[in-house]
Amino acid sequence: MQLPLFPLHTVLFPHLPLPLHIFEERYRAMARDVMADGSPFAGRFVVSMITEGTEAGADASTHDIGTICEVRTAEQFPDGRWMLIGVGVARARVVPVEGTSALYRLVEATELADPAGDSDATLNPRVQAALDAYMATVKRFVVRAASVGRTESQEPNDVAASLDRMLKPIHLPDDPVAASYAIGGLLQIELSRKQHLLEIPDAASRLRAELHLLEREASLLDDGAMPPVQPSDIGYHPN
Repeated sequence: MQLPLFPLHTVLFPHLPLPLHIFEERYRAMARDVMADGSPFAGRFVVSMITEGTEAGADASTHDIGTICEVRTAEQFPDGRWMLIGVGVARARVVPVEGTSALYRLVEATELADPAGDSDATLNPRVQAALDAYMATVKRFVVRAASVGRTESQEPNDVAASLDRMLKPIHLPDDPVAASYAIGGLLQIELSRKQHLLEIPDAASRLRAELHLLEREASLLDDGAMPPVQPSDIGYHPN
């Protein structure tokens, strides 16, 4: 199917939401066409991670595997900007469509299969345990960071209480495909690692890779060997 391409400094996983503030003219036009009554795009476009270039201005180079995004809510402001809430619905291989007159780029998007892969009964529980340990380590790291240079003994306790309220236990879906994408969205790692997870061809292999990453990141954080990935490394899209 032919769909508009939205290059972003982010990796969108199927099943996960993506809020977008659309202000650049080319993507305003894309949003209008995607959301128009009877649109051939049916409320969908492709998100692909940028490998070189910027989100605004000149065209950016992107990976050839991205995610089809379906708009669930859309609001257009009087000045022409849009607020969209999209959800990833499927991985796709994308090939540029040449010779179009649209302001934005079109791609030929071919959905990729999402098999469960070769798993065993212990994999999901092991990943759940590693996720629980990772989240607990992140909370401890933030509390330690908040206490550095502070003399008020109560402040770390306040931070811990706030984190307990915000970061509730996360129970992974039983479906291994959905679970693998949930972990991909939760991990605070470099975009290149997230893109690698997206490209893994089956859920079991993705979960095994994520199990290693969860254990690695928790160990590094607990040892104080590294801080959480900075926002500039995780990726931020102004649109």
